Amino acid sequence: MRIGLVTKWFSSGQATVARYFRDAFAELGHESFILARPGSGPRAGGSDVDDPVWDAPGVTYASQQEVPTDEYARWASDNALDFAFFDNAYEFGEIRDGLRANGVRTVGRFVWEHFSDDDVGPAQEAFDVIYSMTDAEHERYATMGIEAVRVHFGIHPELLALEPRRDPERITLVWPGSFMGRRKPIDEAIEALARVDDPRLRLLLRGQVKRKEGKLAKAAKRDPRIEILLEDLPTAEHLQSFANADVCLTPSRWEGLGLPLYEATAVGMPILTNDDPPMNEVVTDGLNGLLFASHPDGTTRSGIDAKSPDVDDMARAIEAITDDDLRAKLSAGALEVRERLTWPRTVEDLGSLLESATR
Repeated sequence: MRIGLVTKWFSSGQATVARYFRDAFAELGHESFILARPGSGPRAGGSDVDDPVWDAPGVTYASQQEVPTDEYARWASDNALDFAFFDNAYEFGEIRDGLRANGVRTVGRFVWEHFSDDDVGPAQEAFDVIYSMTDAEHERYATMGIEAVRVHFGIHPELLALEPRRDPERITLVWPGSFMGRRKPIDEAIEALARVDDPRLRLLLRGQVKRKEGKLAKAAKRDPRIEILLEDLPTAEHLQSFANADVCLTPSRWEGLGLPLYEATAVGMPILTNDDPPMNEVVTDGLNGLLFASHPDGTTRSGIDAKSPDVDDMARAIEAITDDDLRAKLSAGALEVRERLTWPRTVEDLGSLLESATR
């Protein structure tokens, strides 16, 4: 079959998942085509970094983020599509009229922090099937009357090929900040680090944009254990830099999928995060990481609770992870979890999803 994927097509979580799905569809014997949508906000222009993973065949660049009806129809016709896959796309009428009305089977997924009750009817008109990739999403959809197909996301072979290169004299906590938005509670992480005295600790603040650069520079001046890397990197360099850290510190006020959870697990890296879904769907306290408390802090666009981490409890987790024996135990636990988060299961689930969409 011929499958289209509508997605960003530059270094971002959504695009990475689409790229991995493309590999899965190839394993299943299908041909895939990308409709690359522009980004928004600080990444509206995409990325200027030369990265070969995005230099792929079968890519059409959309004229705008919300693709017009006729553009969808033309893309589907030009590529003789049987299916079109979406991730968090809300132009329901255009998808319905440009694709589904023209015989293309449409399959969509939404992150739970955006998808609200008002979206249910229009989404069901636009999509033949809705799928979910976390238990939190799946359960929320069920309360809305949506029977979503569950796709279990696993660790892609690209990540399993990484070989960490770690400094035994340091304990580096990597904080994956992505686009440095309000979802990531950076102030709390910096404050929690300040409450732990171990000189071996380093907090590597990673981001893909220069937002908050001045503020972070002041924090690094106050605490020389803080290191800052706010630039987009080619995928191979980014993944290696991430893998070289000892611990993933990734509190989140809310989360869609949480790619760093899977990237950390792939390289046997313990994870420190707040005890909220979907983070605690991947991290089990005392097995492959440490969970700390949080408290409600407003709501997301869809109405679910946003959570801010408890700074004292995060500091407790950072203090605990400085114990070499515990860190080694949690690293072994991460490798144990890795054996459960298999890529073949994801491929199998996507095959079942395609079957569901043809019924």
